[in-house]
Amino acid sequence: MIRNYFTLYHAAMELHERLRGGDVAEIYSQDKNELRLSFIDVEGRQLQIVVVTHTPLLSFSIREGVSKKARDSASLMTQVYDKKVSGVEISPHDREIRIALADDVTIVMQMFSSKTNVFLVRKNLIIDAFKQKHSLIGQPYKCGSDAPGVLSELEKLAMNQTLFLEQFNSRDKGSIAEKIQAMLPFFDRSIVKEMLTMPTDEKSPEALFIAFQSVFYELIDPKGGVREKESGEPVFSLLHSARKETRFFDSVLDGLSYYSIKMWQFVETQEELKTVQKKLKRELEKKQKGVDGFKPEMLEGFARNYETSGHLLMASLYQPRTERASITVQNIFEPGVPDTTIRLKEALTLQKNAEEYFSKASKTRGKLKVMQERLTGLKQDKKALEELLAATETITTLKEARRFIEEHSDLLGKTGALGLKNNRSPLPFRIVQLSRSASLLVGKNAANNDLLTFTHARPNDIWLHARGSAGSHCVLKGATLQDLNKIKKAAEIAAWYSAAKHSELVPVLYTLKKYVRRGKNLPAGQVIVEREEVVIVRPSKTGSPDA
Repeated sequence: MIRNYFTLYHAAMELHERLRGGDVAEIYSQDKNELRLSFIDVEGRQLQIVVVTHTPLLSFSIREGVSKKARDSASLMTQVYDKKVSGVEISPHDREIRIALADDVTIVMQMFSSKTNVFLVRKNLIIDAFKQKHSLIGQPYKCGSDAPGVLSELEKLAMNQTLFLEQFNSRDKGSIAEKIQAMLPFFDRSIVKEMLTMPTDEKSPEALFIAFQSVFYELIDPKGGVREKESGEPVFSLLHSARKETRFFDSVLDGLSYYSIKMWQFVETQEELKTVQKKLKRELEKKQKGVDGFKPEMLEGFARNYETSGHLLMASLYQPRTERASITVQNIFEPGVPDTTIRLKEALTLQKNAEEYFSKASKTRGKLKVMQERLTGLKQDKKALEELLAATETITTLKEARRFIEEHSDLLGKTGALGLKNNRSPLPFRIVQLSRSASLLVGKNAANNDLLTFTHARPNDIWLHARGSAGSHCVLKGATLQDLNKIKKAAEIAAWYSAAKHSELVPVLYTLKKYVRRGKNLPAGQVIVEREEVVIVRPSKTGSPDA
């Protein structure tokens, strides 16, 4: 009912009382599809009319007091700044509010559902416009006809039952609601619905006339009110017979303004919820692609082939080697199949080549284990995402939507990263909390060291390892190279998780992770380190308390 003729009629009358004798301060737009008309009334108070053009859910509202203008606002219709307001009225025939100014200039607020616009008129010509400016400037503006206005026509029907019955009975097509809507100008569906739900013993034409009379006089002397549907969507009404939960206002303008605030809250919440759902679906697709891309059969096949080649070479150690780059041997594991040709490293003996193949099989199985751990994490994340997405589908009220958005506010972060911290499986490393902000991640084996260093560590994390000894890769998070106490404490723990843990003093190297890289042909867990620093510490499982 926010764009209904009766709403605009009463809003125009209230604007007339408030703006007459005042001045236009400025007109500008700081948001797409929104125009702000600022006035100073006769008592020096500022009042803004905010017109929304892009959605039927909103029309216009008022804001009192000084409003801060955004820096990127666009000033519009500057030719009417400082002009005095002589009056405000509504067109007798249509939903157009006209604000008459000095020098025969009029601001026309055209409040049509699909074509809301604001333009300036002088001498029945459009001289400026908010929307479709280039096509409207210079076009004639028709003020209306000499025919009786909407209210006059409706008042005649309200005062003459015979005329009402004649017009109703003359319409022989359509439902009762369709007949009423066709014969009563600007009685939209919501008003007709109220008419038909009024308590009467019958739905005879005479009963409909009484209902029409009652609703018409309520519309002429309205009580602007706002209520909320179960979904939280606000509804504006002029009728006294509105539901009990309706909040009524002293003026139609105040009711419209309250409705606008509630509707903006509703619309923004719905948009935020849609954004969350889109991000959930996008992340769900990524997780699904990760799951679909997991091909364990290929790695398992490689591992088996490498191991088989190693065993065949060990079984053929005394076979003459006629070629240095390869050897053809009998496949003792599959009798009856053709002999197998195995590629060799020319500089290595058959035994060393066999060891190389066993090492490859071990590495491949290590990679497969890492991939399986990642797959488990992907599936857990996917399940958590599916549960969140399903939860959004069950939301039915504004409060539920607001609560969900607040609980998952990280879904709306600028990075789009999903906050699934509570749903993730624990990291597959030892974790030692050194302080409230710093933690040390400790690898458990060669494959796990690789996973820690090249998947979970970030470029500026601090990487540590016992120098000259086998041991765990360690990654210090939440510290910088200037935090020497934290680095020393982390080094003590790195020394503990090394082959030198029983030594009195152990040298531990540290550097930023970005200076740690894989070496070509190095086995899992072995790396090349650059720009290293060294600290000598006593091994400690938890780090010394005064470090």
